[in-house]
Amino acid sequence: MERWKQGLSIILGSTAATVLVLAGALAWGPHQCKLAFPMVVGCAMGNYENLAGGMFAASAALFAGWLAWSGVQVQVSAEEKRASADRVEVERVLAGDIDNSAEALGAIWKILGDIDEEAPRDPAKIAAIIWGIEQITDDAWLSTCRKMVTVLGWERRRNYETLFSALETLGQFRNADEFDVGDALRATQSAANYCECLQPACSEYFAGLFQRSPKAWSLGYAIQMQAGVIDRFGEPVKPENDE
Repeated sequence: MERWKQGLSIILGSTAATVLVLAGALAWGPHQCKLAFPMVVGCAMGNYENLAGGMFAASAALFAGWLAWSGVQVQVSAEEKRASADRVEVERVLAGDIDNSAEALGAIWKILGDIDEEAPRDPAKIAAIIWGIEQITDDAWLSTCRKMVTVLGWERRRNYETLFSALETLGQFRNADEFDVGDALRATQSAANYCECLQPACSEYFAGLFQRSPKAWSLGYAIQMQAGVIDRFGEPVKPENDE
């Protein structure tokens, strides 16, 4: 119901309640009023001035309370609309950023997947990969994105935070002298997975890459790999003394 209709309803309802109470007092209480309108109104208020005053005071208090409550409701509604608009804008802006990041991750993934770790490295490829990583793991951009996602719901915020953490991990591969192709590939796969989770349309950038690339990074996989149980392709590692 619109605010002015609510106010009008309270005024009319309070007036009707006051009239009914005074009418009941005249019907069953002592009075010397002549039952003729409009003289009976003034006479009833004169004979029952305390009752009439109490009813008017109660009506005024009710109306004042409604004014305060409705004012808060208007403010809350405005805040909800503003928050909703902020969420829509944040999702729109980040959708473009994620699309760009996913496209870059797809390119990096493809180049890394084609590199033979046993063969001499091509400095141009490593330099291009590092440059691409720098573009999508910029510290200032990640910091801004983290502030932006605070307006989103908890589930979306958690998914975005996971992606940002994966990109931060990928950002560690910026030194050509210490660049590890296998680790960089796993970090790229992990970030790509989270991009696709947030924006399924990004899967087009990774088409065909999952089948021929090493096993995607996961917590369980990381634990087993660090323990030496499996290799980076997810295959069991045979003990050295196992002939």
